[in-house]
Amino acid sequence: MNGFEFASSSDAPGILKIMEEDIAPGGLSLLYTRRSDPYASFLEESKESCVGVIKKDGIVIATIAAIVRNMYICGSKKRVCYVTNMKRIPGSEGYLNWHEMFSRMCERAGADAYFCSLLTGNDDVMSMLHKKRKYMPYAVRITGYRTFIFSPKAGAGKRTRDRDRLVFRRGVPEDEEDIVSFLNDHGRKRDMFPAFDKLSDIGDIKADDFFLLAKEGKTVTVGALWNRQNVKQYVLKKCSGIYSLLRRLNFLISRLGYITLPGDDEAADCVFIAFLLAENDDEGYYREFLNALFKEVPERTVLVTGTDTGNPKYPVLDKIRGISFTSELNEVIMTNIDGREPYHFDPGNLEVECALL
Repeated sequence: MNGFEFASSSDAPGILKIMEEDIAPGGLSLLYTRRSDPYASFLEESKESCVGVIKKDGIVIATIAAIVRNMYICGSKKRVCYVTNMKRIPGSEGYLNWHEMFSRMCERAGADAYFCSLLTGNDDVMSMLHKKRKYMPYAVRITGYRTFIFSPKAGAGKRTRDRDRLVFRRGVPEDEEDIVSFLNDHGRKRDMFPAFDKLSDIGDIKADDFFLLAKEGKTVTVGALWNRQNVKQYVLKKCSGIYSLLRRLNFLISRLGYITLPGDDEAADCVFIAFLLAENDDEGYYREFLNALFKEVPERTVLVTGTDTGNPKYPVLDKIRGISFTSELNEVIMTNIDGREPYHFDPGNLEVECALL
């Protein structure tokens, strides 16, 4: 069969092949992948995920994934779809029926809003997606997004004056109700933060993956260390220039607070700093929490987190020694497909979780 169809587990090798042809250029050639079964990994993200493929003579030549989650928009719970992995096999030519793909994926997803993330510098893709077409969806930029990669040796800046009144600890199963309540209470104030009733609604994350910072017995900051390597990985394909030199000095640069670079085609030992929220977005709480959190992680672990550039956390994260890469968040306007009016998200009022991108 040629043309679009919803993927099945048998399509995983073809989807993975296309994913692994897409390597971010630069001195650090990073591959973001979902080994060994991308089809299963998208279903791990959400029970309502759907994955589509276009085939030619039985071979997967294009892919797309739609990850549907409950998220807050204007304080209310909505179905929001993250559109990702929209790729075609490099070097393939000829017409692809993207209209059919989007129409059928949209019909199955049934979401209230759609968004995507595009790597900065991917000008051809951005130009294609930003162009308005009569019968196709198109993308509208919301804001910039930066993904940060830290070593546990990195410090988060000077400690707050209130440090002697703050208590940092790891969560226990009995904390789940308080963690869920804190995250929902603070997350609903911004758009695109997940809405959930229990931690298992998010994924394979538990209360003891979380840490809490309290002031005089009241929780003021919550965040998690979430190992998602069974779902997604960052693989260093090769490094060149200054990064090649730095890798030879791994022992030294780790002492200076930089990440230890893995070998070629080796997955970094990554853990996400996830769902990090502080009362009143207090920068002192964020710094105190991160300084304590870094001490909980083995030295060679690579910590990954991210935020939109208008978020109150951004100035704190941006000052921490490490490496980073930029992308941009876009609303995918589906009006030509489903007739819904776009939301036009406020770029100063977002909370997009890096571990879910």
